[in-house]
Amino acid sequence: MKEKDRIIKSFFVIFLSIILSTCAPRKKVELQPLQLEEFQNKTEAADRLFKTGSYTCLKESYQIYQELLSIPHNQKSTKRKLIKTAILLSIRQRELGVHDSTYLDEASELIQNNPFLSGLMTFVDLADSIRPRSKGMMGDIIDDSRRADERRDRLEENMEKWGQELKETSVTEEFYAYLYIAKNCRLAYSIKGKKVIGEEVDLTHFRSIFPQSPLIQYKLALCPKEDSERLKELLAEEPRFHEIHYFLGEHALQQKRLISAEKNFLECFKHIPESLPTVISLASIYFAFEELDKSLNFYDKAIALVPEYRDALVGKAICLSYLERHDEAIEVCNEILRLGGYYLGDTHYWLAWNQNELERLDEAWENVEKCKTYFIGYTQVFSLAGVIAYKKEEKKVAEKNLQEALRLDPNNCEAAFYLGKIYAERPEWAKSGEYYEKAALCQRGKELSLERNLAEIEDSAFSEERKQKKIAKKKAQLKKTILTKATFFYNAAAGYFNAGMNEQALELAEQALSHSALKEKAEELIQEIKKRKQAPITPPVCQRSNGVRPRH
Repeated sequence: MKEKDRIIKSFFVIFLSIILSTCAPRKKVELQPLQLEEFQNKTEAADRLFKTGSYTCLKESYQIYQELLSIPHNQKSTKRKLIKTAILLSIRQRELGVHDSTYLDEASELIQNNPFLSGLMTFVDLADSIRPRSKGMMGDIIDDSRRADERRDRLEENMEKWGQELKETSVTEEFYAYLYIAKNCRLAYSIKGKKVIGEEVDLTHFRSIFPQSPLIQYKLALCPKEDSERLKELLAEEPRFHEIHYFLGEHALQQKRLISAEKNFLECFKHIPESLPTVISLASIYFAFEELDKSLNFYDKAIALVPEYRDALVGKAICLSYLERHDEAIEVCNEILRLGGYYLGDTHYWLAWNQNELERLDEAWENVEKCKTYFIGYTQVFSLAGVIAYKKEEKKVAEKNLQEALRLDPNNCEAAFYLGKIYAERPEWAKSGEYYEKAALCQRGKELSLERNLAEIEDSAFSEERKQKKIAKKKAQLKKTILTKATFFYNAAAGYFNAGMNEQALELAEQALSHSALKEKAEELIQEIKKRKQAPITPPVCQRSNGVRPRH
């Protein structure tokens, strides 16, 4: 019994000592003077970066605050600053189309582990409710998960209360001012799946409240509407606002100043490569410049950022198609079909286009027919269907599709050319002459367009090296177009001649005569036309041509 009492007494003493040691106040860790000075210097540096407010400055500020958390000093203040920085970074990411929830996730976790920060959770929800800037179809990419719905529900529950509190605090601190402007500058945000637009509110008073704040002045240059001149001024004052280049690029793009747009987007991309709208804009500009390798490179960068981004996948497929990398293009198209949802008509078209190039005609036919269910009344679809049917020796089907293509667009050169071939093979010479003539006149229109393009390039602001490359490429295209035009004129003349329509035949043979490659044949045909009154002749065989590829 005594032994038992002794054991119980010993256990009680140990238990009491544990309780007392737990309840005893922990000894405060004192920093050495040099450590304290380093902490203060880093805090001041992070605070300055935060107040500057550019995307890269906010990222650097966030990193410093994170490092300071490892120092057991003034942590409550550091954690609060870290969360505020995370919220501003998340909003800026949405303004620039950056698809990354890391900052909000880390802020949420920090708040959950530190209840004294719970008042900031509403602003995490507000940042999360703002939809990222996007280009193209991204409905299934933007976060509409259960977690996002929960945050939006919380936001809606106390909207009147926190909205009023935000309004009151917005005049006291830049952080709250930025949030208030973001909420009311017509940035769209979603609650329970419904898009909500902030009411139009007079925000001009913030200019005088925070006259020396680059963060607020930047936001006011974008809200309620973009002021490109003010943005240029801010960029001159604070060159670290690299995101301004994105908005200047968009402004130039709207004015069709593609070289200026390219310059600004490249500058933004240099410092913010994760901005998806910047990347896709550069891909589109290089496609417009017919610099397909560069365009493909940026489409790949966009896909690396968001693998399901259909606009980038379709753009990549088209680039690969024109670069004659047909198997790769087909592989990308199949990936788009696997994802489903968007651009299925485009995808079936480019599948058919590439399969036609590879002479996989049955597959091509299947896809072009599927394409018709998405693209109603598109001339390119019907002309491609006509070409595939022609190659499959289904001439009646080809004729029907090509006639529809030409009805939809009288300037569809390819449709006119193939109809000329079909009628020559029957033979229906008058019709053959008619459609070859249409094809020749269509090529003449292309010739004039290429000449205008050449003049524009020569007067452009491209570098001299880049300009000369483009001029050489356009001249090669022009040379090919002129030859095709002359060939079609000769074929039209042959068709009319065989139909006994001598005047029309003579007129078009003289058009073909102007090209050195057709000069000899055209001269022979002209001589035959002139002899026709004296004696009948054997009809000449039409000059063959490979036609012109469609551009979708």
